[in-house]
Amino acid sequence: MNRIYIETDSSTGNNTNEYRFFETILKKWNINAEIIGVGGWNKLALFDNQFIDTTKSGSQNLVLFDADGGWNDGGFEKRKKELLAEKERLKIEFELFLLPNNQSDGDLETLLENSINSKHRPLIDCFLNYENCIEKYNSEDKTLYEVPLRKARIYSYINAFPKSKTQSERFKNKGDWFFENTEYWDLTSDYIKPLEIFLSKLKLENKQ
Repeated sequence: MNRIYIETDSSTGNNTNEYRFFETILKKWNINAEIIGVGGWNKLALFDNQFIDTTKSGSQNLVLFDADGGWNDGGFEKRKKELLAEKERLKIEFELFLLPNNQSDGDLETLLENSINSKHRPLIDCFLNYENCIEKYNSEDKTLYEVPLRKARIYSYINAFPKSKTQSERFKNKGDWFFENTEYWDLTSDYIKPLEIFLSKLKLENKQ
């Protein structure tokens, strides 16, 4: 079976929104693949045998990691160079896609922020205004307040919607961002097309 490797910690199983996102889009695009969380971009070596076994079986390994940016000593070109070097060092085979779009700095949250239902975009703008307000009160000499992590934008976006009791429990207990809900997300957006095209090779292989 084809395998897709993502950064989420494998010890959490499928109980992360990164896992749920990829699970949702694979189902939506009718792609069959095993999703494996490796626990970080620099931990491929822990899974080298799985890469090798997949290749030997005639299936594909796809690595879908964050490009990151200057905020965490990453960036598209830097991360791509590091991962391809690791691929050569470990003598494993995989094709690489760096989120959000395989050409820019960013991460899963960047992709999600650009894939929300456009009619609810003002909710993100409200949170950006909140972040800007905090930064306004932070001086160069002293940080008075912590600016929320970018992931908090998505959390606040989902939190703003009225929910049923069942939805509230999913959100509260599992942190579920409801990727299957088209009221919240537009998984047909132009921004997500590069990822869809990249994964479509598995869809074509499945039909063979």
